[in-house]
Amino acid sequence: MTDLSAPLRIMIVDDDPLIRTAFAAQIDAQPPVSVTATAADGLTAVSLLNDGEVTIDVALIDIEMPGLTGPETAQAIMQEHPNMAIVMFTVFHREDSLGDLLSLGVNSVITKDEAPEDVALALVRAYQGEPVMSARPTELLVDAYMTQQAQHEAVRRTQAAVDSMPPHLQAVHAYLLQGLTNKRIALLLDLSQNTVRLYVSEILQQLGYRSRTELLAAHITR
Repeated sequence: MTDLSAPLRIMIVDDDPLIRTAFAAQIDAQPPVSVTATAADGLTAVSLLNDGEVTIDVALIDIEMPGLTGPETAQAIMQEHPNMAIVMFTVFHREDSLGDLLSLGVNSVITKDEAPEDVALALVRAYQGEPVMSARPTELLVDAYMTQQAQHEAVRRTQAAVDSMPPHLQAVHAYLLQGLTNKRIALLLDLSQNTVRLYVSEILQQLGYRSRTELLAAHITR
């Protein structure tokens, strides 16, 4: 364990009494960590801190709690105590809620299957300013990054294909993205509906879409 000049004061916020007792005792047995306070819910934790009843270096907060949720508790604490390190504690983490935490400025998430000594080390590292992630949250971040990169590449390929189209197909494509019917496109471009239908089929084939609905849906989700 990293040497610190003084015990690292920890608050555990979790509605599970076993976490606040047995697990807290295991964490407390890992120097330099010292479990100074526990709270069964977010409101109690925020009240203890704001009233000055305890001085805490790192808050270990359960993500899913009744009442004030973990992310809401973290946000409330960070607003009043910006220098306090926050570590979120969870059984399992979804990509969407992980993104919500990161957007709040919380960059440390550990899962409850970690050994007490590993949790203690994570608390020390978070206090020292390091982002700490267990394996599952890290996997989610990597998966999200890879998905985003794949989406960007798909957008790039589609745009390159559109740019290589002749002007008459580009014009029809632009109107397709507005959701216009063949009849309306024909009127705007002074073409027959049969010609527009042929152009639409050619555009879908070049871009790899089976229908104009699929093309429009892909455009909306980009």
